Amino acid sequence: MLTIRQPVAVKIVLTETTKQQILEEQRRQVERLTAEIDQIEEQGKVLLEQAMAQGGTQAQELRQRLEQEKNNRVQQREQLIQQIQQIQQMELGTELQNMNVETTIDVRVGDDWTKILRGSEIIVKDGIVHEIRRGGEPV
Repeated sequence: MLTIRQPVAVKIVLTETTKQQILEEQRRQVERLTAEIDQIEEQGKVLLEQAMAQGGTQAQELRQRLEQEKNNRVQQREQLIQQIQQIQQMELGTELQNMNVETTIDVRVGDDWTKILRGSEIIVKDGIVHEIRRGGEPV
């Protein structure tokens, strides 16, 4: 016998409750990113005016850095908006990958290696472990 470590996929079952929780969290993140974009724009104006008064290449470098920061947040916000749209269209009962954890399993001579390779899954529904699968089959 040999004990090995193996990742375990934790999936959540999309219920009306979890769907609303996910959507609410993503909307909060969109609002946070929007506020950060506004803050970059506001502070950027002041910083650019100061840099331009000093002259040199600082103003151009600052403008590029501010634009990059703003673009990063705009891109993140767009990805979140797409995710919100995808979640809204998903059917209840859909299993969504949530995270991975690790476990140890015992491997013995004669074990079906393909089942071991398929790994294990923990299915969570409304915060409660609903099912455990090993090798694709319920335990």
